[in-house]
Amino acid sequence: MPDYVIDGKIGVDLTATYVSTSATSALLPHTPGTIVSTTQNGRYVFARAESDIAAFDCVIFSTYADSASLTPILRANPITTTNAANTGYSMVGFAQTAISSSNYGWIALNGVVRVNLLVSCNPRVPLYTTSTAGKLDDTTVSAGYIQGVVANTSATSASAPFCIVNNAGLMTSNPV
Repeated sequence: MPDYVIDGKIGVDLTATYVSTSATSALLPHTPGTIVSTTQNGRYVFARAESDIAAFDCVIFSTYADSASLTPILRANPITTTNAANTGYSMVGFAQTAISSSNYGWIALNGVVRVNLLVSCNPRVPLYTTSTAGKLDDTTVSAGYIQGVVANTSATSASAPFCIVNNAGLMTSNPV
């Protein structure tokens, strides 16, 4: 079921991606970091992909300036156990469309969204980072627990089942 923007912001296409402003003279249609509310208790944020993000990947955010700007920009990378341990930032999201490296797009923070899970991941159990970029699993990983996301069904054939996401974030310790 698609999400629809409900907070009155005009011109928001949650499935569109935008070429980096450093690669074109066109301006971005939204400011990076802008958050919109959607149906199904959803929230999406406009961010830059630091590397290629596949549809339904779990991403971890960071904010850094670059050589073209001293202003920090919200950036997303497909999450792995390694970058989760090294980023020092706990905000995660779930891309509902593929976003090429250095491009911008909308990433889900809350709602009923699809999430890439590894094969045979069980429903209604804690989810953790993996060594496979963007994918979560139910195998316990120290300091890789993603709180606030629950799979509704088991994952089959490396699928992206619908999950309920409510203020998801990377926790630095496992659940009790």
